[in-house]
Amino acid sequence: MGTSIGIVGAGISGLHLTLRLQQLGIESTLYSRQDPDEIRSGPPLNFVTRFGSTRERENSLGITEWLSSEFDNPWMHMRIEGEESLALRGALPRPASSVDFRIYLAGLLEAVIGRGGTVVQRRPADSRDLADLAAHHDLLIVAAGRGELRDVFPRDPARSPFRTAPRVLAGGLFHGIAPPEPPGMTMNMVPGVGEIHAPTFHSFDGRVTAVLIEAVPGGAFQTVIGPEHRDDPELFAKGVLDLVTTYAPSLRERVDDKEFGLARPNDAMHGSLVPTVRRGWAEMGDGRHALAIGDAWIVNDPLTAQGANLGSAQAFQVARALESHRGGYDAQFCMTLSEQLWATAQPVVDWTNMFLGAPAPQVMSLLAAASGDQRVADAFIANLDDPPAMWHSISRPERTAAFIESAQSTRSA
Repeated sequence: MGTSIGIVGAGISGLHLTLRLQQLGIESTLYSRQDPDEIRSGPPLNFVTRFGSTRERENSLGITEWLSSEFDNPWMHMRIEGEESLALRGALPRPASSVDFRIYLAGLLEAVIGRGGTVVQRRPADSRDLADLAAHHDLLIVAAGRGELRDVFPRDPARSPFRTAPRVLAGGLFHGIAPPEPPGMTMNMVPGVGEIHAPTFHSFDGRVTAVLIEAVPGGAFQTVIGPEHRDDPELFAKGVLDLVTTYAPSLRERVDDKEFGLARPNDAMHGSLVPTVRRGWAEMGDGRHALAIGDAWIVNDPLTAQGANLGSAQAFQVARALESHRGGYDAQFCMTLSEQLWATAQPVVDWTNMFLGAPAPQVMSLLAAASGDQRVADAFIANLDDPPAMWHSISRPERTAAFIESAQSTRSA
């Protein structure tokens, strides 16, 4: 009989959960397909910004390597291009942090090992491998979202409106881009074409800028997506600069042509994903069950920068449930916990899916108000770290109007 929790996947969900269970004295085994050095040496899979709530959870875990203001992104700058362009910037109540996730995840995995955690380097390939792991644990928690493991948790059609990828992604870590003033993250939105994100990042060479192109399929941004750009770092950098020149002039002004280029040849990423919500649990045979969290359960487009933050929140929510639960981890336990997790995740999913479509009229009204009133801009940007509040403020026109009115009634500091 198993006497512990098995955790599959060493992304932020799996690592935050493992570290939290270590604090709570709950026995667990983490299954990771890579060791820390392999994580560091690979290409980037994403460009993650961790907001204040996630950083607070890190602090509670004793993860303090990135507390310095050197890693902070305190402001968010947005520009919406069009016949009448809009520009706004807002201060986050608590600075966000953007650290190369290869450095971040490798550091967390080393923390698990250094604190005496059990880590097994193994990559389950399919449902049979998962069933084998489940046989050794009271509950298996799957936080790895790639490959055939996703088939264990079937797609939930009621919560997954997309069947194809609404964006094609390409990005890299670049030298030669000065931070905005005041320092922070930037995002240029070109309705019908895509988005260009450019947060200041801390990577292996110190401060760099992550430029992520989110291209509407078939649109102008897709010129940097082709296979020739994957194989030629200089051609890819040139393509990114061409797009920035045409579609993000405020970002182009911060580029030093002599210095601009990928920080390292393997610092580029290309791909696409279909936003999907899967069933949150599965029967594994012999009375054992698996619970899905993180990317194994929900895949969000990076447009709203919420994926890793949601993954961390889920990990802590699961840890609280395991700490308080008495009894077996049967189907009812998994079903109930999965629905509780969905209550946390739904605002993120609905918000992100809305932004992937044509701009809703109330959203454009909100952005227009924020471009002309700093109080509205700050209130809107603050909600980046409060998905329920963000979704409430944009989900219906009357709620958006009330949000704007409330922000405008706030006395300026």
